[in-house]
Amino acid sequence: MYDLCLLNVIVPREQAPQLDAFWEMHHIGTHTSMLCRGTATKSLLDLLGLENSEKTLAYVMTSNAIAKRLMNALVSEMGLNMPGNGVAFTVPVGSVAGSSSLNILTHNQDIILEEVKKDVTYLYELIIAIVNRGHVDDVMDAAREAGAMGGTVIHAKGTNRGNENMFFGVSIADEKEMLLILSTAEQRKTIMRSIMDKAGVHSPAHTVMFSLPVNSVAGLRSIMVAAGEIEE
Repeated sequence: MYDLCLLNVIVPREQAPQLDAFWEMHHIGTHTSMLCRGTATKSLLDLLGLENSEKTLAYVMTSNAIAKRLMNALVSEMGLNMPGNGVAFTVPVGSVAGSSSLNILTHNQDIILEEVKKDVTYLYELIIAIVNRGHVDDVMDAAREAGAMGGTVIHAKGTNRGNENMFFGVSIADEKEMLLILSTAEQRKTIMRSIMDKAGVHSPAHTVMFSLPVNSVAGLRSIMVAAGEIEE
């Protein structure tokens, strides 16, 4: 595992323009944002200082050091420590599908990869594939060939400031579809390799992909048992 994390920021939808300006001010070349709605219980929303209203979720792949700096800036510049202004959190990145994906996802950032050794075992991983709209079926077919059971699709739009929204000839500002695939840690590498080979960055799908370790899973173990993926 490398010293990479996914910085996730959830803000009220009306604050999305300010968040876009924040990324630009801090020289973050690539980020992805999507529309979402809070579904947590009222008690949890109250604890986080959020209301059950329309939100924008944005994420940026970066190093842990840069993420710490950005989170401090989100507090001081966007008031994320104030009730109702949103939340930010990071999750470790398990792997990135090749240097092309890494260069696109961390465009314009001065990142030096360092391997982080931790005695942590994750039973599941979440594969996240960012795909040109209309090509999700190609990616999912490749994943199923490697044993994936299914996935979840979220409509999204990538943003790459500067360089005319192109990187090595690949547009990353067009409409995208985000495919989320939960797999066992053992299957993750095989599934990602199948997608890279059949629908990767240099295919019409232009798939940019990475995976996240999953600490706990609720409601999916029984499905995987029924499918014969794991034993009771």
